[in-house]
Amino acid sequence: MGVNALSWLDETFASYIEDRRREPRDDVLTRLAEGTYPDGSIPDVTSVVRTATFLFAAGQETTARLLAVALKYLSEYPELQDELRAHSERIPDFIDEALRIESPVKADFRLSRRATTVAGVDIAAGTPVMLLNGAANRDPRHFDAPAEFRLDRPNAKAHIAFGRGVHSCPGGPLARAEGRVSIERILDRMRNIRLSEEHHGPPEDRHFEYEPTWVLRGLHRLYIEFTAAEVTQ
Repeated sequence: MGVNALSWLDETFASYIEDRRREPRDDVLTRLAEGTYPDGSIPDVTSVVRTATFLFAAGQETTARLLAVALKYLSEYPELQDELRAHSERIPDFIDEALRIESPVKADFRLSRRATTVAGVDIAAGTPVMLLNGAANRDPRHFDAPAEFRLDRPNAKAHIAFGRGVHSCPGGPLARAEGRVSIERILDRMRNIRLSEEHHGPPEDRHFEYEPTWVLRGLHRLYIEFTAAEVTQ
């Protein structure tokens, strides 16, 4: 495999970008296709394709991990299932708490643009810094009882699972929407969602396997059992 694992998408997205430049639409690809550099020049199609394919694939990785965590907690706490079925407007709160308690991205990196001091540590300009998003989202100075999953947590949206400010992930709103729609449909179609004790052990002795990476946090596998909901015509 080459350096660009998404190279197989290049031809398809190149045709999309060229099409949007000929016939603009009200969509994200058109905004990418019509974007310019600060000096007003137009990027070549290949440069735009690199960004477009990255955005296309990036959200799939984190959203899949988000959904696995959401299902894990739905299975562990049956009362959440009943609450969210009765009050679907609370599903966005559930998604944000899932993002906070097990952030799909555990770590990120930045380059210090100037000399500074953080928590008593001097950081020289040009120093690469590793930020632990997942740790910040469990900081007890900001989140009461951070290891507990709380649907009614008042500041759940204060997490930085998708970054913050100018460094916010552009796919964050899409990931939230995908998570909300997925959970709505899962709850509509499944009842009594529970973890498989054969694979994860009894409630007093649960065990899970996570992907062996220190950047992303994701369950290797999640085994659930459920009762199919009755479909009414």
